[in-house]
Amino acid sequence: MGKMEQRTLFQIGFFLLFAVATISAVPRDCTAIKRSNRRATSGIYVIQPQRSPPLVVNCVMRGNSSWTVIQRGSRLSKITWKESWTTYKYGFGDVLGDFWLGNEYIYLLTKQNRYKLRIEFRDTGNRVKYAEYSSFFIEPEGGKYTIRLGTFSGNVVDQMTRLLRNSLIDNQPFSTKDRDNDSLRGSCAASRGGWWFDACGCAYLNRKYPYWSGINIKKVTMMIQPTC
Repeated sequence: MGKMEQRTLFQIGFFLLFAVATISAVPRDCTAIKRSNRRATSGIYVIQPQRSPPLVVNCVMRGNSSWTVIQRGSRLSKITWKESWTTYKYGFGDVLGDFWLGNEYIYLLTKQNRYKLRIEFRDTGNRVKYAEYSSFFIEPEGGKYTIRLGTFSGNVVDQMTRLLRNSLIDNQPFSTKDRDNDSLRGSCAASRGGWWFDACGCAYLNRKYPYWSGINIKKVTMMIQPTC
């Protein structure tokens, strides 16, 4: 990536950080925003999870529910996704387009409450599909940002918790091109981008052409919501 592309997603809404500097209580996630303002609509907001700096995030508001977006990718992405451990740790991309929020911030977000994960796909036929997991959190950096998932539901084949040899994503540590934590002799992340790999498997969404076996993905969004 060039220097301009290396700037994190937080620069896009950087001016908002100054706007909240005088506010005593910043919402901890998008759900807190919706609870305090039922008329809040989807868009860019500032949140501050416990022990985190303020974050500029994309919120998806639907009726009385709300979701905090942690990833967005597409076939036409300008991001290479083949970034270092540190870049994945703090996030990169364009919060208005394709981005990764950052492992450290995803960890801090999911540490403060119980969350579920929803992954929405728009395929090349413009159909919307989804995979949802009843619980979701990742371990801290000392635990290699290992992913923990709950029960699956959705209208696609489960590719994250299904017990398929060399393909289980649940309970796998995160890998990047410079920190290989997968079980393959080679490096899955070197060619597929940072992700939770076993031996590469049937789903990896942080790449120019997001992959989930059985879907021809045009766009994908990963978002979380508290369950209590």
